[in-house]
Amino acid sequence: MDIKDFIISFFTTREWASITLFTLFLLYSARAKSVRKSMIRVLKAFLHWKILLPIICAQIYLSVFAYVLYKNELWNTAILRETIFFLLYTSISLIFKYNSNSQRIASVKGIVEDTIKATLIVEFYLNIHTFSYWIELIIQFLLAFLFLLGAVNKRDTQELEKTYGCTQTLFYCLSISLLVYSIYLSGEQWRENFSSQNITSLLFPIIATLAYWPFLYILSVIKVYEEWFVRIYFASNKEEYGFRKNQVLKACGINLSLIHFVSKDFHVYIPQTHRQFVDDLNKSVEKYKIKKI
Repeated sequence: MDIKDFIISFFTTREWASITLFTLFLLYSARAKSVRKSMIRVLKAFLHWKILLPIICAQIYLSVFAYVLYKNELWNTAILRETIFFLLYTSISLIFKYNSNSQRIASVKGIVEDTIKATLIVEFYLNIHTFSYWIELIIQFLLAFLFLLGAVNKRDTQELEKTYGCTQTLFYCLSISLLVYSIYLSGEQWRENFSSQNITSLLFPIIATLAYWPFLYILSVIKVYEEWFVRIYFASNKEEYGFRKNQVLKACGINLSLIHFVSKDFHVYIPQTHRQFVDDLNKSVEKYKIKKI
Protein backbone atom coordinates (compact mmCIF):
# COMPACT_ATOMS: atom_id res chain seq x y z
CA MET A 1 0.00 0.00 0.00
CA ASP A 2 1.48 3.35 -1.05
CA ILE A 3 1.24 6.58 0.98
CA LYS A 4 -1.75 7.91 -1.00
CA ASP A 5 -3.81 4.76 -0.39
CA PHE A 6 -2.79 4.72 3.28
CA ILE A 7 -3.93 8.35 3.82
CA ILE A 8 -7.25 7.73 2.02
CA SER A 9 -7.97 4.56 4.02
CA PHE A 10 -6.77 6.07 7.31
CA PHE A 11 -9.69 8.54 7.42
CA THR A 12 -13.34 7.51 7.28
CA THR A 13 -15.86 9.14 4.94
CA ARG A 14 -17.13 11.12 7.94
CA GLU A 15 -13.67 12.51 8.59
CA TRP A 16 -13.09 13.29 4.90
CA ALA A 17 -16.41 15.17 4.84
CA SER A 18 -15.29 17.20 7.88
CA ILE A 19 -11.92 17.94 6.25
CA THR A 20 -13.71 19.08 3.07
CA LEU A 21 -16.09 21.43 4.91
CA PHE A 22 -13.27 22.85 7.02
CA THR A 23 -11.16 23.46 3.88
CA LEU A 24 -14.09 25.20 2.15
CA PHE A 25 -14.61 27.35 5.25
CA LEU A 26 -10.94 28.38 5.24
CA LEU A 27 -11.10 29.26 1.53
CA TYR A 28 -14.25 31.33 2.12
CA SER A 29 -12.61 33.06 5.10
CA ALA A 30 -9.57 33.91 2.97
CA ARG A 31 -11.77 35.54 0.29
CA ALA A 32 -14.28 37.41 2.51
CA LYS A 33 -12.55 40.46 4.02
CA SER A 34 -14.81 40.86 7.08
CA VAL A 35 -14.62 37.14 7.90
CA ARG A 36 -10.85 37.14 7.33
CA LYS A 37 -10.38 40.01 9.79
CA SER A 38 -12.53 38.27 12.39
CA MET A 39 -10.59 35.03 11.93
CA ILE A 40 -7.28 36.86 12.33
CA ARG A 41 -8.51 38.44 15.60
CA VAL A 42 -9.67 35.05 16.88
CA LEU A 43 -6.35 33.48 15.90
CA LYS A 44 -4.36 36.24 17.63
CA ALA A 45 -6.44 35.79 20.79
CA PHE A 46 -5.97 32.01 20.60
CA LEU A 47 -2.18 32.40 20.25
CA HIS A 48 -1.93 34.47 23.45
CA TRP A 49 0.46 32.69 25.80
CA LYS A 50 -2.14 32.41 28.59
CA ILE A 51 -4.35 30.35 26.26
CA LEU A 52 -1.61 28.56 24.36
CA LEU A 53 0.44 27.47 27.40
CA PRO A 54 -2.31 25.31 29.03
CA ILE A 55 -3.05 23.70 25.64
CA ILE A 56 0.64 22.85 25.05
CA CYS A 57 0.95 21.50 28.61
CA ALA A 58 -2.20 19.41 28.07
CA GLN A 59 -0.77 17.90 24.86
CA ILE A 60 2.48 17.04 26.66
CA TYR A 61 0.58 15.58 29.65
CA LEU A 62 -1.65 13.39 27.44
CA SER A 63 1.26 12.36 25.21
CA VAL A 64 3.16 11.15 28.28
CA PHE A 65 -0.01 9.32 29.40
CA ALA A 66 -0.28 7.59 25.99
CA TYR A 67 3.43 6.69 26.16
CA VAL A 68 2.97 5.12 29.61
CA LEU A 69 0.06 3.05 28.23
CA TYR A 70 2.24 2.05 25.26
CA LYS A 71 5.12 0.94 27.50
CA ASN A 72 2.64 -1.20 29.46
CA GLU A 73 1.24 -2.66 26.20
CA LEU A 74 -2.12 -0.93 26.73
CA TRP A 75 -1.84 1.35 23.69
CA ASN A 76 -1.08 0.61 20.03
CA THR A 77 -1.48 2.23 16.62
CA ALA A 78 -4.95 0.67 16.26
CA ILE A 79 -6.30 3.51 18.45
CA LEU A 80 -4.11 6.23 16.92
CA ARG A 81 -7.14 7.99 15.40
CA GLU A 82 -8.94 8.05 18.76
CA THR A 83 -5.79 9.44 20.40
CA ILE A 84 -5.34 12.21 17.81
CA PHE A 85 -9.03 13.16 18.03
CA PHE A 86 -8.84 13.29 21.83
CA LEU A 87 -5.67 15.42 21.73
CA LEU A 88 -6.87 17.92 19.12
CA TYR A 89 -10.56 18.19 20.01
CA THR A 90 -11.65 16.73 23.36
CA SER A 91 -8.71 17.94 25.45
CA ILE A 92 -8.91 21.52 24.13
CA SER A 93 -12.71 21.75 24.42
CA LEU A 94 -12.52 20.54 28.05
CA ILE A 95 -9.93 23.22 28.86
CA PHE A 96 -12.25 25.97 27.58
CA LYS A 97 -15.25 24.37 29.29
CA TYR A 98 -13.62 24.23 32.72
CA ASN A 99 -12.07 27.65 32.25
CA SER A 100 -15.57 29.13 31.98
CA ASN A 101 -16.97 26.92 34.77
CA SER A 102 -14.09 25.87 37.02
CA GLN A 103 -16.42 24.70 39.83
CA ARG A 104 -17.64 21.84 37.61
CA ILE A 105 -14.28 20.05 37.84
CA ALA A 106 -14.78 19.68 41.62
CA SER A 107 -18.12 17.93 41.06
CA VAL A 108 -18.15 14.12 40.71
CA LYS A 109 -21.41 14.39 38.76
CA GLY A 110 -19.80 16.86 36.34
CA ILE A 111 -16.79 14.60 35.81
CA VAL A 112 -19.01 11.56 35.10
CA GLU A 113 -21.21 13.54 32.69
CA ASP A 114 -18.23 14.96 30.80
CA THR A 115 -16.58 11.52 30.59
CA ILE A 116 -19.75 10.06 29.07
CA LYS A 117 -20.10 12.99 26.64
CA ALA A 118 -16.46 12.76 25.55
CA THR A 119 -16.82 9.01 24.96
CA LEU A 120 -20.04 9.40 22.97
CA ILE A 121 -18.57 12.16 20.77
CA VAL A 122 -15.39 10.19 20.02
CA GLU A 123 -17.24 6.92 19.38
CA PHE A 124 -19.92 8.49 17.19
CA TYR A 125 -17.40 10.40 15.13
CA LEU A 126 -14.86 7.62 14.73
CA ASN A 127 -16.49 4.22 15.21
CA ILE A 128 -20.27 4.33 14.69
CA HIS A 129 -21.48 3.36 11.20
CA THR A 130 -20.50 5.89 8.53
CA PHE A 131 -22.42 6.68 5.34
CA SER A 132 -21.03 7.40 1.89
CA TYR A 133 -18.85 10.50 1.44
CA TRP A 134 -21.56 12.61 -0.24
CA ILE A 135 -24.22 11.70 2.33
CA GLU A 136 -21.80 12.52 5.17
CA LEU A 137 -20.97 15.84 3.47
CA ILE A 138 -24.67 16.82 3.18
CA ILE A 139 -25.44 15.73 6.75
CA GLN A 140 -22.53 17.65 8.25
CA PHE A 141 -23.33 20.73 6.19
CA LEU A 142 -26.95 20.69 7.44
CA LEU A 143 -25.86 20.20 11.06
CA ALA A 144 -23.30 23.02 10.81
CA PHE A 145 -25.82 25.30 9.10
CA LEU A 146 -28.51 24.69 11.76
CA PHE A 147 -26.01 25.11 14.60
CA LEU A 148 -24.65 28.41 13.24
CA LEU A 149 -28.15 29.67 12.39
CA GLY A 150 -29.26 28.96 15.95
CA ALA A 151 -26.23 30.81 17.34
CA VAL A 152 -26.97 33.86 15.13
CA ASN A 153 -30.68 33.83 16.00
CA LYS A 154 -29.90 33.72 19.72
CA ARG A 155 -27.59 36.74 19.59
CA ASP A 156 -29.39 38.97 17.09
CA THR A 157 -32.63 40.94 17.22
CA GLN A 158 -35.66 39.93 19.28
CA GLU A 159 -37.50 38.81 16.13
CA LEU A 160 -34.73 36.42 15.16
CA GLU A 161 -34.58 35.08 18.71
CA LYS A 162 -38.07 33.65 18.22
CA THR A 163 -36.70 31.23 15.60
CA TYR A 164 -33.88 30.08 17.92
CA GLY A 165 -36.02 27.38 19.51
CA CYS A 166 -37.07 26.09 16.09
CA THR A 167 -33.52 25.80 14.74
CA GLN A 168 -32.31 24.15 17.95
CA THR A 169 -35.16 21.62 17.79
CA LEU A 170 -34.33 20.79 14.16
CA PHE A 171 -30.63 20.46 15.03
CA TYR A 172 -31.25 18.05 17.94
CA CYS A 173 -33.88 16.03 16.04
CA LEU A 174 -31.52 15.52 13.11
CA SER A 175 -28.56 14.70 15.39
CA ILE A 176 -30.51 12.17 17.48
CA SER A 177 -32.09 10.55 14.40
CA LEU A 178 -28.67 10.08 12.80
CA LEU A 179 -27.22 8.70 16.02
CA VAL A 180 -30.07 6.19 16.49
CA TYR A 181 -29.97 5.09 12.85
CA SER A 182 -26.17 4.74 12.89
CA ILE A 183 -26.30 2.65 16.08
CA TYR A 184 -29.03 0.50 14.50
CA LEU A 185 -26.88 -0.15 11.40
CA SER A 186 -23.85 -0.82 13.58
CA GLY A 187 -25.91 -3.24 15.68
CA GLU A 188 -26.65 -5.30 12.58
CA GLN A 189 -22.92 -5.87 12.22
CA TRP A 190 -22.29 -6.50 15.92
CA ARG A 191 -19.77 -9.31 15.32
CA GLU A 192 -17.52 -6.89 13.45
CA ASN A 193 -18.16 -3.82 15.64
CA PHE A 194 -17.65 -5.52 18.99
CA SER A 195 -14.18 -6.86 18.24
CA SER A 196 -11.38 -6.52 20.80
CA GLN A 197 -9.98 -3.57 18.83
CA ASN A 198 -13.29 -1.68 19.02
CA ILE A 199 -13.62 -2.42 22.73
CA THR A 200 -10.15 -0.88 23.20
CA SER A 201 -11.16 2.18 21.16
CA LEU A 202 -14.33 2.45 23.27
CA LEU A 203 -12.42 2.34 26.54
CA PHE A 204 -9.66 4.76 25.50
CA PRO A 205 -11.68 8.04 25.69
CA ILE A 206 -13.07 6.96 29.09
CA ILE A 207 -9.61 6.21 30.50
CA ALA A 208 -8.08 9.29 28.86
CA THR A 209 -10.78 11.64 30.24
CA LEU A 210 -10.36 10.25 33.77
CA ALA A 211 -6.57 10.50 33.49
CA TYR A 212 -6.95 14.07 32.20
CA TRP A 213 -8.99 15.10 35.26
CA PRO A 214 -6.01 15.83 37.62
CA PHE A 215 -4.51 18.16 35.00
CA LEU A 216 -7.83 20.01 34.54
CA TYR A 217 -8.28 20.20 38.32
CA ILE A 218 -4.86 21.82 38.88
CA LEU A 219 -5.48 24.16 35.93
CA SER A 220 -8.79 25.24 37.50
CA VAL A 221 -7.10 25.82 40.88
CA ILE A 222 -4.46 28.04 39.23
CA LYS A 223 -7.14 29.97 37.33
CA VAL A 224 -9.27 30.69 40.44
CA TYR A 225 -6.22 31.62 42.52
CA GLU A 226 -5.01 33.98 39.77
CA GLU A 227 -8.35 35.84 39.75
CA TRP A 228 -8.36 36.05 43.55
CA PHE A 229 -4.74 37.22 43.79
CA VAL A 230 -5.46 40.05 41.32
CA ARG A 231 -8.12 41.36 43.75
CA ILE A 232 -5.71 41.01 46.67
CA TYR A 233 -2.96 42.79 44.72
CA PHE A 234 -5.06 45.89 44.08
CA ALA A 235 -6.24 45.99 47.71
CA SER A 236 -2.72 45.67 49.22
CA ASN A 237 0.72 47.19 49.13
CA LYS A 238 3.76 45.09 48.13
CA GLU A 239 4.51 43.83 51.65
CA GLU A 240 0.87 43.02 52.42
CA TYR A 241 0.38 41.24 49.10
CA GLY A 242 3.12 38.65 49.74
CA PHE A 243 1.87 37.98 53.29
CA ARG A 244 -1.80 37.72 52.30
CA LYS A 245 -1.06 35.52 49.31
CA ASN A 246 0.83 33.05 51.53
CA GLN A 247 -1.98 33.02 54.11
CA VAL A 248 -4.57 32.26 51.42
CA LEU A 249 -2.47 29.39 50.06
CA LYS A 250 -2.01 27.94 53.55
CA ALA A 251 -5.71 28.22 54.40
CA CYS A 252 -7.16 26.83 51.15
CA GLY A 253 -4.47 24.62 49.64
CA ILE A 254 -5.72 22.91 46.47
CA ASN A 255 -9.29 22.34 47.66
CA LEU A 256 -11.10 23.89 44.68
CA SER A 257 -14.57 24.10 46.25
CA LEU A 258 -13.04 25.73 49.37
CA ILE A 259 -11.12 28.22 47.22
CA HIS A 260 -14.32 29.12 45.35
CA PHE A 261 -16.33 29.58 48.54
CA VAL A 262 -13.74 31.63 50.45
CA SER A 263 -12.88 33.84 47.46
CA LYS A 264 -16.55 34.86 47.19
CA ASP A 265 -17.26 35.07 50.95
CA PHE A 266 -14.09 36.89 51.96
CA HIS A 267 -14.24 40.68 51.35
CA VAL A 268 -10.66 41.40 50.41
CA TYR A 269 -11.28 45.06 49.52
CA ILE A 270 -11.96 46.06 53.15
CA PRO A 271 -8.86 47.75 54.71
CA GLN A 272 -7.39 45.30 57.25
CA THR A 273 -4.33 44.71 59.37
CA HIS A 274 -2.48 41.41 59.02
CA ARG A 275 -4.26 40.06 62.10
CA GLN A 276 -7.71 41.08 60.84
CA PHE A 277 -6.97 39.58 57.43
CA VAL A 278 -6.01 36.20 58.93
CA ASP A 279 -9.01 36.21 61.32
CA ASP A 280 -11.49 37.00 58.53
CA LEU A 281 -9.90 34.40 56.28
CA ASN A 282 -10.20 31.74 59.00
CA LYS A 283 -13.84 32.72 59.61
CA SER A 284 -14.62 32.13 55.93
CA VAL A 285 -12.88 28.74 56.07
CA GLU A 286 -14.92 27.80 59.16
CA LYS A 287 -18.12 28.85 57.37
CA TYR A 288 -17.24 26.48 54.55
CA LYS A 289 -16.62 23.58 56.97
CA ILE A 290 -19.95 24.20 58.74
CA LYS A 291 -21.72 24.34 55.38
CA LYS A 292 -20.25 20.98 54.40
CA ILE A 293 -21.38 19.25 57.61
